[in-house]
Amino acid sequence: MLTAEQILALAPDAASAKAGSQLALPAKWGGLGLNGSALWGECQGSGKLPYRTQIDLGEPAFKCSCPSRKFPCKHGLGLYLLRAAQPSLFRESEAPQWVADWLDGRKARREKKEEPAGERSPEAAAAAAAQARKREDKREQNIARGLADLRTWLEDLARDGIVTVRERGPAFWEGMAARMVDVQAGAIGSQLRRLSGLCFQAGNPDWERQLGAELTSLYMLCEAHDRLDTLPVPLQADVRTLVGWSVPRESVLAAPPVADRWQVIAQYTADEGRMRSRTTWLRGANSGRWAMLLHYSVGGQGFDVALPAGTEFDGALCFYPGAWPLRALIKEQSAARPIGSIAACTDLGAALDDYANALAVQPFIDRYPMMLGGLVPDSASRTALVSADGRQLALHSSFKHALHLLALSGGHPLTVFGVWDGTALLPLSVWQGGRLFNIETDFLA
Repeated sequence: MLTAEQILALAPDAASAKAGSQLALPAKWGGLGLNGSALWGECQGSGKLPYRTQIDLGEPAFKCSCPSRKFPCKHGLGLYLLRAAQPSLFRESEAPQWVADWLDGRKARREKKEEPAGERSPEAAAAAAAQARKREDKREQNIARGLADLRTWLEDLARDGIVTVRERGPAFWEGMAARMVDVQAGAIGSQLRRLSGLCFQAGNPDWERQLGAELTSLYMLCEAHDRLDTLPVPLQADVRTLVGWSVPRESVLAAPPVADRWQVIAQYTADEGRMRSRTTWLRGANSGRWAMLLHYSVGGQGFDVALPAGTEFDGALCFYPGAWPLRALIKEQSAARPIGSIAACTDLGAALDDYANALAVQPFIDRYPMMLGGLVPDSASRTALVSADGRQLALHSSFKHALHLLALSGGHPLTVFGVWDGTALLPLSVWQGGRLFNIETDFLA
């Protein structure tokens, strides 16, 4: 069973979390019940009929008859919080028809996704394949021309020097970003727009180094794309993804799955205009393998997959192709439960060796996951963590919670999870005293 903190971490915003907490009272609910896969209840709102709220405990997933476009809504959060606080209120019973219909519909949609595509005649299949290949060839030609322009742009910038970029203003970046979008290399366009923001970040003393590293990686990507056919097949997949090619979900789920007890180690969200992205980091408790899940939300809606940090589940993941596969999709998943323990590496040298080995096969890694134990925050500088052997590990310049780490540590070692960029670590969660603190939700609450 999830804790109240883990349930509140599912809220789409602080207002929903507060409203859901206020609804976690027995007087607000009627018709409470549960079975092995779901729980449900009816909450009286401002209308004549109560809102019917139901939760599929397997993911968890939520549904409510209220008009809210947030996901989960306050009623879903309130119901889940009430279950965590007073489980005796929920009697084991057969699901009412409105719950059973929803669960059956979810099961049917899952099964439909797993069904193979309908058979077509050989002629129709060949014609469709030819059309797809024609579109792909045209896009490849457009991308090649666009990357040639990008390489020239980067060479001009290198001659003029990074110190000139602030004088040029945002329009300098926007022009090339728009060019990348025009040639269907949208991933690079998004990266250039993000780099434009990096140039004008106030209070970031490390912006020149970070910018230089990313521009170098972009130039290397142009070179790699030019000789794509000579690269190892897994690395070809990485280059194509970085340029902007997408991999169909169906083909990813058709890959051999990796079964494990997957622990949800950290989670954070980022705003990208009208769209929000949520990155969730998982680690296989048995294999030690890392996985990264990406989910997106448009407007004020929540995310369709709820995986609170500090929980774990038995399941199987399918990984996107690549030389050092990291991004994954969930193929099978049991009900989530709180994490009992976490394994960490206390040898900083070994962790850095693992990073070097990963970089040797996939040179475009920009965020490498590390779970490091025995780290003590440097109380003097507040810009580093000190390892068990006395070495300093620099904190990323964007990390703003050094005081939180100091308070949580109290001078004692911490287990910290973060992403390493080759120079500095950006902490995303901390394991201390048998509890996982997700920095985005627990440090900013």
